[in-house]
Order: sequence, then structure tokens, then C-alpha cells
Amino acid sequence: MRITGSGAVRGAAVMAVWTFASRILGFVRDILMTTIFGLFDDFVMAWMVPNLFRRLFGEGAVHAAVQPALAQTRETQGEEAAHSLYARFHGFFLLLLILLVAIGEGILLFWQNELPLGHEDLPVLKLSALLLPYVLPICLTALAGAPQQLSGKFMPSAFAPILLNLTWIAVLLVLQNQHASPADAIFWLPPAILLGGILQWGVQQPSVRQCGWPVRPRFTRNDAEVRTTMLAFAPAVLGLAAVQVNLLVDQVLVRELAPSGANTHVFLANRLLQLPLALVGIAVATGAMPWFSRLSAEGRFEELSKSFLKSLESSLLLLLAAGAGLWVLAQPITSVLFQHGAFDAEQAQELSSTLRAYLWSLPAACMVGLFARVRQSRGDIKGAALAAAWVIPINLLLDWWWLPIYGAAGAGYATAVALWLQVFLLFLGLKKLQIHLRPTFSRIVRLPLPAISSTVCAGWTLSQMSPDMAFSVKGLAACIGAGILGAVGMMTLVLPDDFKAFRATLMQKFR
Repeated sequence: MRITGSGAVRGAAVMAVWTFASRILGFVRDILMTTIFGLFDDFVMAWMVPNLFRRLFGEGAVHAAVQPALAQTRETQGEEAAHSLYARFHGFFLLLLILLVAIGEGILLFWQNELPLGHEDLPVLKLSALLLPYVLPICLTALAGAPQQLSGKFMPSAFAPILLNLTWIAVLLVLQNQHASPADAIFWLPPAILLGGILQWGVQQPSVRQCGWPVRPRFTRNDAEVRTTMLAFAPAVLGLAAVQVNLLVDQVLVRELAPSGANTHVFLANRLLQLPLALVGIAVATGAMPWFSRLSAEGRFEELSKSFLKSLESSLLLLLAAGAGLWVLAQPITSVLFQHGAFDAEQAQELSSTLRAYLWSLPAACMVGLFARVRQSRGDIKGAALAAAWVIPINLLLDWWWLPIYGAAGAGYATAVALWLQVFLLFLGLKKLQIHLRPTFSRIVRLPLPAISSTVCAGWTLSQMSPDMAFSVKGLAACIGAGILGAVGMMTLVLPDDFKAFRATLMQKFR
């Protein structure tokens, strides 16, 4: 089975639906984290290490390097050759991951031994060492998703994060009832996270086999095809991971330059940002990548350009509306979700300011993912990598400048500037790749109108409420509903074809 244009749309819908379920569970998890621990800066820093590896060596880079290679091999040499390439890359990737985890554990253990007892960084290093093995199952999970999506099957890889959230929530519920001290209780999380990663990997295997791809890795020496794929994999790591690298830079500098608790605020702000980004931007990019790869492999560049523009416009239409709603409702959202237990009103207010700063980067983060994927489908891995290489030091310098002035929000502003610059750099040179963006002036003017309508409706509804009502679940739900109705109403008026297409996609998914 091969991916088609309609299959890419269905894939994006599947990713969005299951991602929404996963994000809801993720918010339950985060609410429990803030209720039990309040501020958990040490865990945030430790979690950044496996999370960065997951982005670098897992989801984005694997898909960007492996899917085009598999599509090209299948097109030129047939199914059997593509299956063989996947099995050999699987073997090489597995060995690489084991080596990286072993080296990482050695570095962390050596670092711990060099620090005196009671040093403030010791809990971070211990948690990092316990969390690092999670890299192995989660990266193999991402690899298993690549051939499935190329075959038009998206559900197992979209469902996998739910398993992690369920195991995480389960251990938090146990800890909440045990009344253990936060400093001790936090060390129960890594085993649960590792178990969640193993479950995520295990659920992929039947689907990979069902799609006809081999599940067992094959180990070979001096494999030219695998070596070529790895040459694409290395720059793809940097090209698609700029968001995570920038976030890691933010967290390191936030720990050094911002007040205590700022790491938690940055983490939670990004968690809120990831809801619309994952539902729309990542879902569309993940669904489109196999289709982009096939169109490139078959030389259908005009169709590739049209599909890319359609994916870009659809993503921005939804993300602008979602981002506008998050902006106007930032304070009640952070209060309703997180102002419980050890997380007080002052912390919720600081979190809302940090969220608003990061919202400036939301459209850019989506565009970076789509621009990078369409370029990589054309074999331009280095272009995306060079764009990322330029913006990472700029993000670092802006962090250094703005964090002492704006606190945690300074990290959000720095990330936004860096990502918009990356969008500009990725746009340059598209014509040389035979990719042409030709949006009409009418489309450019109409795309932001649903976002403006959403903001006005949600903001007006909020202004009519008493403070107690505004900062309640019912009040927040009413504001969100008003924003959605405003966006949908405006969309039916100025973008009726887009509204019909979105409705048809959802009806097809839930039929």
C-alpha cells in the first residue's frame, strides 16, 4: 500500500485526533505534577536530555532521512529492496542508540562523581542518568512509524504517546496518596517513563508487520545504502531539531539567569504551546511528509508545490486562530489548569506571561516544520541544517540579553525571533528546488480573519464575566466556545471552501 494525497490528509486527521487525546492526558499529568511538586526545575532540566534525543534522533530526523530514502528505493528498485534497506537501517540505528546511551550514562556518572555532596546540580544529574535509557525505546518507536506512515498507516504511532501519559499519571496518583516528600517522590518517575517508552515501542510492531515491513533489524558491514541514508540523517538531526535545541538553550540559560521556578514556567508554557502545534502543525507535517517524499521521488514538482502551499495555508489558518485564543485567555487558562496545591496564584501569573511570549513563535514553529520537510523531500538536507545552525547562536545571544530583563518570558521572545529568522532562511532558495509558492493576495488577506474574530469573541466574553466566573472551568469553557464560534463563523463567511474541506475531513475520520 502506498500513500496518496487523500491518505496524507487522512493521516493528518488521525494524527490530530490521537494527539488531542494524548495532550489532554498530558495536561492531566502536568496538573498532577504542579499539584504534587509545585515547581520542579530539576526534573525539567533532566527531562530535556532524553526529550532532545527523542527529537534529534527520533521523530523528525528519522522521518526526514528514512522516508525519502525508502520512497526513492521503492520507486526505483521495488518493494523488496525498500524493505531490505529499512531492516539494515534499523540494525545500524539500534547499535548507534545503544552506543549513545552508554556514552551518555558514562558522562553523567563521571560528572556526578566530580561534584561534592550537596551540590545543587546533583539531583539533575541523577535524574538525567535514570531518564536517559528512555531514549532507546522512544527513538525505535519513531523509526517504526516511518515505514507505517509511508504505507498510509498513522494510528499506531499517533496512539503511542497515550501509553506514556497513562503510565506517568498512574505513578503520580500513587505518589499523591503516599504523601512522600517531593525530593524523594520525583525519583519514582523515571522507571514509569521507561515502562511507557517500552509500551510505545511494543505497540508498533504488529502494525509494522501488517504493513509488510520487517520488524527484525539486520546488521551489516560497509553498507553503502545505509551509509548514504546516514549522511542524510546527520544534517536532518540539526535541520528539524532547532525548536528543541532552542528550548534546551532556553532552559540552561533560564536556570542561570532567571529566578528560581523559571524552568518550570518555560516547560509548562511550551506544553501549552505544543497543544495547537501538535494538533495542527506537527500532525499536518507528519501526514504530508510521506506524500512529499513520493511526489519528489516521482518528479511531480508542480503538484508538490501545490500540496506544500495547501498544507502551509491550512496549518496557518488554524494555528493563528488557536494562538489568538490562547493569547487572550492566557491568564484564566494557566489559573484553571495549574493553580492547585503547591502551585500558587503568583506562579500562575508568571506562567501566563511566559506563555504569551512563546505564542509569538507558534506560526513560525509550524512553518519551520513544513519548510524543512518539503526541502528534505527534495534531497536538500543541508539547506535545512544550515538554516538551523544560523539561528541557534542568535537564540542564545538573545536569551543572554533578555532573560535578566524579562525573566522567563525573555526565553519566549528569543525563541520567536530565532524561529521567524529560520522561516526566512528556509524560504530562500525554494525556486532552485523547483518548489514555487504562489499564494494569492486575497488568500493572504483572508487567512488571519478567523483569528481576529476568535480573539474579539473570546475577549468580549471574558470581559463580561466576574473574576470568580472568569477563573472557573465553566467560565473558561464559555470563553473558548465563544472563540471557536467566532473563528468558525468568520471562516464560513470568508473561506467557505476551506471550511467545507475541514468538515469533510472530520466527517470522513469519524464516519
